[in-house]
Amino acid sequence: MNNELIDIINNSTEKKIVDAGVTKKLEFVDSKNNPVPVGIPYHIHITSDKKYWYMTGSDHKDVSILIFKVGGDIPDYVKYRNLVGSKKQEYITEQRTIPNNLDYKRGFITLYFARQSNITDEKVFEISKNDFDKETPFYSKVSLELKIFGEEAEVRIFNIRRINVANSKLRGIEYVVRPLQYFRPLKKTMSSTSGDSSGGGGGY
Repeated sequence: MNNELIDIINNSTEKKIVDAGVTKKLEFVDSKNNPVPVGIPYHIHITSDKKYWYMTGSDHKDVSILIFKVGGDIPDYVKYRNLVGSKKQEYITEQRTIPNNLDYKRGFITLYFARQSNITDEKVFEISKNDFDKETPFYSKVSLELKIFGEEAEVRIFNIRRINVANSKLRGIEYVVRPLQYFRPLKKTMSSTSGDSSGGGGGY
């Protein structure tokens, strides 16, 4: 499970700090709660959920192992045990959100997407808000607000920008959502559709 978690961390890393320092006395423990010896170089992975993960080695190598800072209300190694010690991994399933009349009245809808963190080529899929709000460390997730009512050109530009932002956080969004998905155009008024029918036809 240690190697599996390391793979997940690597695939979810947004920033890596190399040569982060060397271990001090009783500063770190390993996954079995054994103290890490003094003077071991370590680096840090900062994942997409803004968590910090410490690993041995000044930079990442195949032999790097996870180490956990001691201190605070809940030590890191306890969080780790809670994460990897459970035999049950919660899976989330694909579920599409369909806008209702209230969404169209607001003019916007929020969609939610996920992908398994430990499989880089796994496709992004849409999920429910309930699954989005769950604590699921094995998934990377992002929300996306789309404009679904208005002038078509304005809606397209707005949604393309939102999709690009979401795609920068979770690669693959651009392939599963379209800029005009669920779009409904403004209804034209009678005066704009009737043209000049009320004007100068009386000369014939």
